[in-house]
Amino acid sequence: MQITIEKIVYPGRSLGRGEDGIATFTEGGLAGEIVELDIYKKKKSFKEGRITGIIESSPLRISPRCPSFGHCGGCSFQHTGYEHQVEIKEGYVKEQLNPLDIAVSPLVTSPEEWGYRNKMEFSFFEQDGELKVGLHKKGAFNRYFSVPPCFIADRDFLPVIDSVIAFARDSQLHAYDLKTHQGFYRHLVLRKGRRTGQLLVNLVTNRQDGVADDLLNPLVDCLKEKVTSFYWTKNSRASDAVIAEEPVLLWGREMIEEQMLIKGRVYTFVISPFSFFQTNTLGAEKLYETVVDLLNGGKEDRVLDLYCGTGTIGMVLAPYVKEVLGVEQLPDAIENAEVNKKRNGIENVSFETGTVEKWIKHGAKPDVNCLVLDPPRSGVSNRVIDFIGQSQPERIVYVSCNPATLARDLKGITEKVNYHIEHAIPLDLFPQTYHVEVVVSLKRM
Repeated sequence: MQITIEKIVYPGRSLGRGEDGIATFTEGGLAGEIVELDIYKKKKSFKEGRITGIIESSPLRISPRCPSFGHCGGCSFQHTGYEHQVEIKEGYVKEQLNPLDIAVSPLVTSPEEWGYRNKMEFSFFEQDGELKVGLHKKGAFNRYFSVPPCFIADRDFLPVIDSVIAFARDSQLHAYDLKTHQGFYRHLVLRKGRRTGQLLVNLVTNRQDGVADDLLNPLVDCLKEKVTSFYWTKNSRASDAVIAEEPVLLWGREMIEEQMLIKGRVYTFVISPFSFFQTNTLGAEKLYETVVDLLNGGKEDRVLDLYCGTGTIGMVLAPYVKEVLGVEQLPDAIENAEVNKKRNGIENVSFETGTVEKWIKHGAKPDVNCLVLDPPRSGVSNRVIDFIGQSQPERIVYVSCNPATLARDLKGITEKVNYHIEHAIPLDLFPQTYHVEVVVSLKRM
């Protein structure tokens, strides 16, 4: 069938209608375009389809920079320019938050459109008998598309990938097969300090009999001039996820460092193979400055930082408030947070380990008047919203990577307590993709 694309809706899907007027979703279309679709899902209220041809193209359509675009699952918007990407993201943030009558500020753009990712997770696979490394194909969990190139990844990753894949092919060992659970090579995880230049390699393999402990020594010797740390992680679990089952440091530093310049202050953060760190360093600096500005903390303010991760937000807020308590469920993240606190000479931040829900139920409740939330994409639970209703902090700053769950949670919070939503500021930390961050500030009335 043919449809006319009306707009792009979150998460980056093209919405259009054909002659029957039924909402039809696809990917890769731009507003105003007439496209031909193959329909693969048909319900009473909507349809889904794949574009098989563009009958009338938008003047905003451009040629993608990457030859893998449309096949690789990494990027969504390379077929239009960055200025238009900004308009699209502003549009669907406003659409999600409009029912709450929230004024949305103009989107804060990323300092870099390309080569901004300081972390990449690649998978090994075999195609036509040849070992390759790549990213998941769009919409597929068990199929991959070969890289390089990858234009959103840090440029220093590409020569490392070339060295690793050449070594892996020479080793005569196979890629891990998700169906048979046989094979050796699983993942290649690369991390870099954007401001320090330090680079960490984590080669994830299956456990396999007959593989010598010194197998990777030639690869380590080859990469010593290019990388700061080299890890070998053995993972025998069936899941395709990159899991920290048994990481071993083969060479270099235990952790790499990154520096961030925020509100004129330089912060140093350590990054271990599996710790969380924002993937766009320069964009994250803008994100954290926005958090500082919206909280507008004073020297008597006490802040509770839920889902604190490695404590980055709490440490950035520390110079402006009396104290910060961070809560995070991952022990490794808290270990990194303690190291980061010492590295930066920060004394008024403390951390507790545990899920936010368990901490709310069993933890000692500090005397705080400000709350920072930076939850995963799923947003916060009803228990967290109930906790806000009971504690009623004076000010809240909510950092969201999902405007849909953000809108749901803001509705729940404002139904519990009479908060005025002061600001909603979207930020782009992920150019060429549909992802967007939003920072919202609330003040108790």
